[in-house]
Parts: sequence; structure tokens; C-alpha cells
Amino acid sequence: MLNPSDLNQLQQKGISPVEIDNQIKNFIRGFPYVSLVKACTPQSGLKVFDKTYAKNFAEYYSKNLLFNSVIKFVPASGAASRMFSHLFSWCEENRNSEVQQITSDNYDFNSAEYFLKNIRKFAFFDNLKLKLHDAGYDIEELLNKHNYALIIEFLLNERGLNYAKLPKALIKFHKYAGLSRTALDEHLAETAQYCKNENNEVHIHFTISPEHIEKFETHLKSVLPYFEKKFNAKYNITHSVQKPSTDTIAVDENNEPFRNNDGSLLFRPGGHGALIHNLNEINTDIVFVKNIDNLAPESLSEDTVFYKKVLAGYLLYIRFHVYEYLRLLENESIEDDDVAKITSFIISEF
Repeated sequence: MLNPSDLNQLQQKGISPVEIDNQIKNFIRGFPYVSLVKACTPQSGLKVFDKTYAKNFAEYYSKNLLFNSVIKFVPASGAASRMFSHLFSWCEENRNSEVQQITSDNYDFNSAEYFLKNIRKFAFFDNLKLKLHDAGYDIEELLNKHNYALIIEFLLNERGLNYAKLPKALIKFHKYAGLSRTALDEHLAETAQYCKNENNEVHIHFTISPEHIEKFETHLKSVLPYFEKKFNAKYNITHSVQKPSTDTIAVDENNEPFRNNDGSLLFRPGGHGALIHNLNEINTDIVFVKNIDNLAPESLSEDTVFYKKVLAGYLLYIRFHVYEYLRLLENESIEDDDVAKITSFIISEF
């Protein structure tokens, strides 16, 4: 089913015809469910530290930061379009209505009604208000007249903030007194609190979609001076793009390859698991991994920062003992006490 043009397209992506064949076979067969053995509990699989142990591990991490390189890896290539799917659906349903009424107070969090009722609380409200003002509209007047479709249009489309085309990283997430921060900004703030080394350097690596790189770099230039001053830090920020070789072919309802208007094959980017290749290229002792939209405002980050240090401290503790015991095992005259100690460690920690 692949023609010479298809084979050339695959070669450019670094995908073999055999891989495409396997992907399509998987679509036809379907994917088996994972067989779960039992729940993960503190008695089976989960490590639980009391406050004293947690504090010790956090301090252990801080003391050993001098001897280990650290970076934060942030998958940030995801588009924000899915965040606004409910708004797109609502606009489609109300496209021909001059006035859109909210007829009920019984609505859930993921609804256009909730969004419109609470729109003034969102971090991007002031920016949206300004965009509407520049176009000759008053957002309060539009809200009072129930002209909601126009407001949503200015939020999502190019006439306004164009949020439907932006990556999540550049969406305003949190509101502070006198300012608001994007998800990218919050990562800069959080990372400085547990990844800053003895030279005050903070290393972060973002995965970015190629079409968003310029916007990323422009935004970083505008905000880095503020965060560098606030946290007395020098940021070293790198980025990579998801590899085309991890893309998945799209198929129609008959599991035939779906084609674009020009006849080329349509591919979809792989999920976050595809970024394991990007992660593998980072040569650093400790890598903190955190998704772009999984973060709290700085005012609520104390627990996050503390437990990031706890996790890293525990990691270093485990690594230290693994290395120590490997050295003992290489010694032909290892003592019985050492064997018992190693055995106990494996049982308790693994």
C-alpha cells in the first residue's frame, strides 16, 4: 500500500516500512489491557518516610548538590487546543445565536458555563480584556449582554490571544498581585528552588514543537531578567524537538493509511513516552522530570520543593549504597557480615 513517494516520506522521518506495517497491525489487533496484580500500598511497593527521615533525605540532597550535576526535563511540546475543546463545542452549538444564555447553574468544572461564570478569575483575563478593548469592545458590556461567543473567539483565535494555537507553556496559568505567570514562568520559579548549583546556575531542558520555538525564545528573553534577579540565578535553558521517527501513522476506519489533500501520509506525534529518546541524550547525574502544566503557584510550592529534595536525596542514598556494595562484591574475600548487609539492603530497598 506504500508508493515511492510514501517511501521517500518515511525515509525523511527515519521510519522503516516494517515499523509502519507493525503500527497498522497493532491498530487491527488492538492493544491488550494491562494485567494488574494488586494495588500499590505502603505494605507493598510504596516507600513512606516520616518527617524526620524526609528532612534527612532533603538535607542529604542539598549537601550533595555540590558533587552532582542537576537538570529539570520538561515535556512542553503539547498544544493547548485540548484545554479549550469544551469552548469550541459550545461555540459550534451557539454560532447562530446573537445572544447566548447560560440557562442553568448546574454545570461542571469542564464546561463553557463554568468558564464564563468565572472568567474574571483566570490569569489571562486582563490580557483578554485589553485585546477586546483594542478591537473596540468592552468585555464587561459583552458579558452583561451575554455575547459570550465573541469573548471566546477573542480568547482562542488570531483576532485575540490565539490561545488555541499556543503551546500550554505560554498560556497564562496563575494570577498574582499586579501580574500573571505562564506555565513556563512557573517552571522557572520552581526549578530555581531545588536545582540551583553552587555557581547559582539553573539548568532546564524543554521539549518544544518546531513551530513554537521562536515564541518560546521571545518569551524567555522577556521574563528571564526578572527571575534571575528574584532568585539570584543564572538560567541555562536548552530545548529539543520530539523526533519524527517516533511519529505514528494515522489510519481511517478501515485501518488504511489516511492521506492529506496532497496525497502524503498523515502522521501524529507520539505521546510523552516518545520523549525517552530526548531524555536519554541528556548527560546529567540527576534529572527531575515534570510536565509543563503540572505545577502550583509559587505561594504553594513549599511542599513541592521539599519533596523534590526528599526524592533526590533518597535517590542519592540508594546510589551511594549500590556503588559501595558493588565494590564489596568485587572483593574476593568478602565477609559474611557484608553479604548479610547487602541482602538486607536489597530486601528493604528493592
